[in-house]
Amino acid sequence: MAATAAIDNFHNSVRTLAQTKRIRVTEFFQDFDKLRSGFVTGPQFSRCLWQTLGLQLSPEQEALVKKHYDVKGDGQIKYTLFCDIIDQNFNARDLARNPENQTVPPPEFLGTVRTVRPLSPQSERRLIQLLKHIEQFYCYHGINLRTCYEDFDRHHMGVVTESQFYRSFPGPPDVSEADMTLLVRKYRDPLKTGLLNYLNLHHDIVAIGEQFAKEKELIESPNTQVDSTPVMIPTDPDLNTIFEKIRVAVFKNGIRTTEFFKDHDKLRSGIITENQFVCGLALAVGKEAQLSRAEIQKVVEYYRQPDGRVKYKEFCDIMENAFTIPDLEKKPLQNVVRPVKGALSRGLHPLTAAEENRIQEIICQISDNVRRRRLMMYPYFKDYDRGIAYTRVVTPTQFGRILHFLSLNVAPEDLKLLLRKFEDPATGDVNYPAFVQAVDQEFVGHTMDDADLSQKGRTNTPVKEVPATATDSNVSYENLMSRIRHIVLTNRLRVAEFFEDYDPLRSGSISKSQFRRGLGLLGLSKLGTHDMTEGQYKLLCDVYQNPQKEDQCLWTRFLWDVETVFTQPNLEKDPEICVPPQEIFRAPKPGTMDWGYASDDHKSLYDATMDRLRQRSDQRRVLAKPVFQDFDRHNNGHVTKSQFRQCLTMLELHCTEPEMIALEAKFCNDVGFNYLAFLSELQPEAPPQFMYETRLEEIRQTNQRKTLPELNAQKDLEGVLLKVKTKVCRERMRVLEFMRDYDKLRSGRMLKTSFRRALDLCRFELRESEVSILEDRYQSVQDIDYVDYLRFCDEVESIFTTKELEKRPLEDVIQFKPPEEWERNNLPADQQNRFRACMERLSEKVRKHQMQLFPLFEDYDRVHNGTVSRSQFRRVLTELELGGLVSQQDFELLWQQFDVKIGGKDDVNYIAFCDMIYKLANFEARKP
Repeated sequence: MAATAAIDNFHNSVRTLAQTKRIRVTEFFQDFDKLRSGFVTGPQFSRCLWQTLGLQLSPEQEALVKKHYDVKGDGQIKYTLFCDIIDQNFNARDLARNPENQTVPPPEFLGTVRTVRPLSPQSERRLIQLLKHIEQFYCYHGINLRTCYEDFDRHHMGVVTESQFYRSFPGPPDVSEADMTLLVRKYRDPLKTGLLNYLNLHHDIVAIGEQFAKEKELIESPNTQVDSTPVMIPTDPDLNTIFEKIRVAVFKNGIRTTEFFKDHDKLRSGIITENQFVCGLALAVGKEAQLSRAEIQKVVEYYRQPDGRVKYKEFCDIMENAFTIPDLEKKPLQNVVRPVKGALSRGLHPLTAAEENRIQEIICQISDNVRRRRLMMYPYFKDYDRGIAYTRVVTPTQFGRILHFLSLNVAPEDLKLLLRKFEDPATGDVNYPAFVQAVDQEFVGHTMDDADLSQKGRTNTPVKEVPATATDSNVSYENLMSRIRHIVLTNRLRVAEFFEDYDPLRSGSISKSQFRRGLGLLGLSKLGTHDMTEGQYKLLCDVYQNPQKEDQCLWTRFLWDVETVFTQPNLEKDPEICVPPQEIFRAPKPGTMDWGYASDDHKSLYDATMDRLRQRSDQRRVLAKPVFQDFDRHNNGHVTKSQFRQCLTMLELHCTEPEMIALEAKFCNDVGFNYLAFLSELQPEAPPQFMYETRLEEIRQTNQRKTLPELNAQKDLEGVLLKVKTKVCRERMRVLEFMRDYDKLRSGRMLKTSFRRALDLCRFELRESEVSILEDRYQSVQDIDYVDYLRFCDEVESIFTTKELEKRPLEDVIQFKPPEEWERNNLPADQQNRFRACMERLSEKVRKHQMQLFPLFEDYDRVHNGTVSRSQFRRVLTELELGGLVSQQDFELLWQQFDVKIGGKDDVNYIAFCDMIYKLANFEARKP
């Protein structure tokens, strides 16, 4: 017994640690058992427990493990047997046992242990009664003991001190000091002095609550004989009549009677005072059920207690379960009592005999007027009924207004009589369906009885359905499959996705109901693209029926027959087979006429009609499609026949009746008139040209052309370097930064292709010949495919400073100044004198009149770059009255001399022009 207790204690401690850390010990032992033999050595067993659970075995525990799990006697420990016990011995393959019975829940939580000090039998009984009392108190008040102590348990160890336990104990208040001492003695932690294990107390209370719930469920189980009605209904006939009125009013108006009483019952005891019950009942159903004071008092007398209070809960249970049974899902064999036929309908108010006779005369007069004028009265009343789901009543004022609108004039006294007869007793409004049914013999309202229905030839007897067969199909199998293939092709559907979920074993066969369901998902239903009838479905079932199982269909055969629109099966085995084009599987709309079977007279009439309409359409340049689209609300390319005739009339394309019949026979189907096909014949569009091959040929010819001649290219090295230095000086860039990335070894050399690429990155915009000049000048001596880019960079950066200037401190450095672009413009020698004479004429007039040139030029220079266009230059000179001194040839010379390139466009540098004019006029700089 001692060895059994020791091994059980060892198992419990290991199991508690494993569940605390959420660890499955089996997975760690398998790392030492590569062959999955189920055995490990003793040191491996101890090492695994130490590494995973932090549990170091004592010599006594090692001997205990070896004694119980060394089944072979060779020192090998059978860890699988140990893991089955630790992992709660749950076997997923054992279907004979309940999984809940296979688990061994640990009594402790988070590694805590209970005290081993036993209590006396009397104290144990007192403790159980105390825990039951505490559980009932906590359940009623919604108290959770665990949350009361979590603020003190900062490390979530499940323990608090005794003072903290006393301080935060949530009750109940009638627990004495002796009971608290008993709880402290029971739940004191034996390993941690001064601490109490409140988590074990919490779990014991939860376990007692679960036991109470199971006992209550056992008592209220469906196997026990329980009365279907919660409360006995009284036998008094008058009281039963009152209750029936209340139940009907509650059911019709959807009243929750409990809501009118529970505000008076703060403790939810089910009992309130008599005055509170009377007020709640009158407020809930007093008006709807037409209850008098005496009837309410009779209900109060029935549910009154000896102390004068009323048990409203029993009354509400009967009213809330009107025409149903509570917890009906647990009692499927119970018969629900349905309301009497006509009990839920609105009854008419009874009148005296004289008044009833007068009502009949009024109704007969109105009925004759309605029948003679063929009035439909119900829609007029319904327009005023704007309540949710139609309340089927209107106000008396609206009732009189509608009668006056329909010219059914009634005397005021007769109108009051009608209102009293058809008045709703609950709301005071008028029941217009009953009135319409009384005066209109053709109107069938919802308040008519079966007797009236049988008089009109209508009965509720169900019609016996005749089972459909394959012969009931109105189309053949080939036509049906062509329609299905067309739907699959046009919508690009994957047929297998709609059936394979019903065939988890991939047997290729499913039941007929599943086959029908898959067809519906595919779109072959009333809500889909094709309404498949029962006969068509039976036809498919007969064709694809499984010969081995009559209640199943071979959906894979159907799949291959349909998906032939995309490809052929097993195409990889016969690569030379010719796959038919997809266009042959496109089927016309159902109901389309086969034009091949039409008569010659019909075809000739159609051709003559289309020729005449096409001729008139071309002459008048009619845009016909928008007219048809205005009638095509669903955008399906179809309109009705009457709409087609109306469209032709609007377009002034008139046809005779035989011509119209010929057109309708050609383009009509079950959907309507296919106006898109008609317009394609009436106004055919030119087919789009496929220009892909043409564009490829143009590109090929373009690439074969010779290189275009270079414009404004420098012919010598000095000109190229000047162009580069000017660009570098103006944009303040370092060429070396763009070059060194292509020289990883810093050898000072780089490939000519890389040199070209670096120049492109610098955006020098050099021509091909200019780059070649630079390559020839800085070509490497060692390898002709390389360029000494460092020499090029030193030459370019010499515009800023001289290299190694620190070694020559007395050398004078000359700053590079980029020349103005217009200064490099050289006029021919024979034009120099003409240009000089033009400038002198302009300067002479400017000097005489002291004219300002800059302001007008600056008005056109929006970006302030010192340039204007040639047209703007001429316009400014004209505004300054200088244009008369300059001929067209002189303008050409001025443009050529002061020309600058701005964005590839030739502009005029007006600043240089003005400075030259001022200089010739002997003005100070910028001061005429």
